[in-house]
Amino acid sequence: MFRYNARQVQAAVAVAKMLILVKILVGLGIPQEEICLLVINPQTGKPLDQKSLRKHFKREIAIGATELHARVSQFIVASILGMAPPAGTVAIDNQHVRGSLAIFFAKTRMRWKETVVNSHKEHVGGPIEYQEVKDVRQRFLDRIARIRNAGKTGGSSEG
Repeated sequence: MFRYNARQVQAAVAVAKMLILVKILVGLGIPQEEICLLVINPQTGKPLDQKSLRKHFKREIAIGATELHARVSQFIVASILGMAPPAGTVAIDNQHVRGSLAIFFAKTRMRWKETVVNSHKEHVGGPIEYQEVKDVRQRFLDRIARIRNAGKTGGSSEG
């Protein structure tokens, strides 16, 4: 029968927590230099350097992203289909959220997309003109006409 003292148990728990932490951080895409700042060597109380991280957490670095993607995907699919959620998670009961999750999954994993159709309500035969432009143009043409008429009659062009 094996006997462990409290210090050994605490060290084993700390290591297990660090293994999980490194896997999750790698899965989230956090750079190794930043992960080193979060992983503390229990013997020295200082953050690990990158060489030590790669040496002691080689497996976690290798599988972290794949495992995180698999767990999240499993949760998403179980939630969409109304199946029992994976261990350690809670089912999503809200139908609106499940529908939104299904749409998100279809767009990101199945490459579905929403089609966008731009169409006019009525046929446009020429260029689009705005009322302000028409008003300015008309005032400009009226003023030109007044100036032209004033030049013919010899009167004032002010108006």
